[in-house]
Amino acid sequence: MTLKGGDFVTVPYTFHLNDIVSFPFVGWTPAAYEQALRDEFDQLYEEGAQRRRMMVISLHDRISGHANRVRSLDRFLTYARSKAGVWFARKDEIARWALTNRAGTPVVRRDPPTVSGLPGSSALLQQLGAVGQ
Repeated sequence: MTLKGGDFVTVPYTFHLNDIVSFPFVGWTPAAYEQALRDEFDQLYEEGAQRRRMMVISLHDRISGHANRVRSLDRFLTYARSKAGVWFARKDEIARWALTNRAGTPVVRRDPPTVSGLPGSSALLQQLGAVGQ
């Protein structure tokens, strides 16, 4: 999103592979989580041959840091690293990449609510210096 002070990049965040919401499920084991990671990765890896794909994994030391869960995560990461062309990056690195590779990065221009009809605070958008204010 282009703002008066510069560009603002949002990197997607999902809950479906977030360990904090995965492990409380009854019957959800480290092995089940590992399989879910592999299935997600394999699908996105196949799709990635045609277009850019990103897999988000959110981990917390107090959840995935348990010894039995570390082994599952290590096996998955070893598997994912064995595939050609996979980039492991933090969100700040992804945002920096998006800013330097603008041709392939979607840009959203959000007009103020009075123009777009979308919810939001005009005052907040003005504070952020949104274009169109």
